[in-house]
Amino acid sequence: MNVSIASTSATTATGTNPNAIALNQMQAARDEMTDPLTVTAIDPQDNTRLNKYLRAITTPMTLGEDAQNVATALVPTMRAILRERPDLANAPFDFQSSNGSIRVVSAGLSADDKSWLQGKLNNNTDLVQAVKTFHDDAVAGYAFWADADGAPLTQAQTDEVSKKADGMVGFLNLFKSLGSDAQQYQMKDGTYTTSDGSPMDLAQDPTTAAGFLAFNKSAQASADGTFTFTANSGHVLYGSRMNIFELNSSALPHFFPPSDTKTLGFNETA
Repeated sequence: MNVSIASTSATTATGTNPNAIALNQMQAARDEMTDPLTVTAIDPQDNTRLNKYLRAITTPMTLGEDAQNVATALVPTMRAILRERPDLANAPFDFQSSNGSIRVVSAGLSADDKSWLQGKLNNNTDLVQAVKTFHDDAVAGYAFWADADGAPLTQAQTDEVSKKADGMVGFLNLFKSLGSDAQQYQMKDGTYTTSDGSPMDLAQDPTTAAGFLAFNKSAQASADGTFTFTANSGHVLYGSRMNIFELNSSALPHFFPPSDTKTLGFNETA
């Protein structure tokens, strides 16, 4: 839409009358407008497109549930690492989805140690499936949004999106972000203790085997409601739930295609 205002000619024709100038400017703008904007409502009886958008925008919530399943499935492998390779107990690493399996990422580990850890993680079939589900749900959310925009993905595009989803998340660092956000914004105005009386600390660094197990103890207590909150006033609260995988969706990936859609339910045409 191009709008131009010919102020010089308007002044010449009308002298210095500001009202006349404004009227002439508005008329000039209308004359110059070659691509008017129209707004049309989508058929209210057809909820298909809206449902696709709604399905897409709930993806971060779904990914939160998936991330919790990844953390739960990871516990026995991290325990095995401490038992079999105590020298790696405090070695930082992370892992990602990789074409249906798990890839270990670490700047400090040797190739042999990375390979050993990767083998341990991939031998955990529940963990591999949980990571795959996270990946597949991220791709599905992307595809739903593209489809709702009227540009459904081709098979080649779906394959490309799948590759991007593989490297999108390092799960241990994702847990770290979720825990840090909860510690900063939710755990206020009192103290939190787990069922055995130890402090609940969601800000523990889960990017090592030992760190993850300590972090997960607090995360599990928060999700199950098996912690005690003692307010600064002395009031004690039992059985409350504070699931970090549900509360902090901003830390989860919002994996959507570029879109011009700003609102749902209307179609704008210029």
